[in-house]
Amino acid sequence: MARSISGFTLPSISSGDRLQRILTSTLGQLGDRETFDHGQGLYWPAEYFGLNQVTLFQQASAVEKSTILAIANQDLLTEIYWVEQAGVGYMAKMVLLAESKEERILYSLFAADEAQHLCQIEQFFQQKPEFNQDSFLSFMGQLLESDDKALLLTMVQVVLEGWGLSHYRSLASHCQNDRLTATLQSFLAAEARHHATGVQQLQTWSHDQLSLKNIYQALREFLQMVQVGPQRLVKAIEQGKGYLSSDDRRQIFTELQTEVQSQNKLNLLRSLMVHGVPPEILSRLEEQQCFVPYAAELC
Repeated sequence: MARSISGFTLPSISSGDRLQRILTSTLGQLGDRETFDHGQGLYWPAEYFGLNQVTLFQQASAVEKSTILAIANQDLLTEIYWVEQAGVGYMAKMVLLAESKEERILYSLFAADEAQHLCQIEQFFQQKPEFNQDSFLSFMGQLLESDDKALLLTMVQVVLEGWGLSHYRSLASHCQNDRLTATLQSFLAAEARHHATGVQQLQTWSHDQLSLKNIYQALREFLQMVQVGPQRLVKAIEQGKGYLSSDDRRQIFTELQTEVQSQNKLNLLRSLMVHGVPPEILSRLEEQQCFVPYAAELC
């Protein structure tokens, strides 16, 4: 049976299963697990996505606007779910890769953090999402199958969890639902510990040539996803409005100020990499213009 460190393809047990009852009881001891009204699930307004700047969205019918906004919201929430799902698998893997008793204990505690985050975010779904082969999540899933510890520490704890700290703060500060805001804010302390641990471990790491190659290739692939702008949001607009021509897409990317927004994200990522990525890799990425966003017509 193929490994699934990310957990993206793991099945769920039935609600009446004995293991489910034990899990529910255990989670109940960790905090409030009361159900609540999901409403329409519009946790973030159009302005958060920049949709108020997009002519096609502003000219859309009320139904089309509602559809686009609902898809954009669901995409964000679903990404959090799968990232936390992957986090459980990642931390469990790092328990096995631990090189001291203390490191094993630490990553066991981190795995518990991620498991609790996953169960907390599950409460905001009426039914658990199905994995849809999203490009970023597929990239993450493939990455987690590697046994290159330097690659895992660099990509997951230094880059992705560092990025996640900023992302979760932004999501929490613009969220329209008090309960989801509090949930996202509650993730931050644990995510900061995970990130700091990765930075500390890599400070004394001796990278071999294979790890350097793997880290460079993974960073280049990840940065390209940022360079091409908010593809998922444009797809949401297309799902709500119907077919978009190349001119429509170019106009949307221009109105979203994709170069400015992507440059801000690339700058943040570069600042994170300074603390955990070998300088020779950073220099190579800069030479390849990996920190330069694509123009709207190329997105």
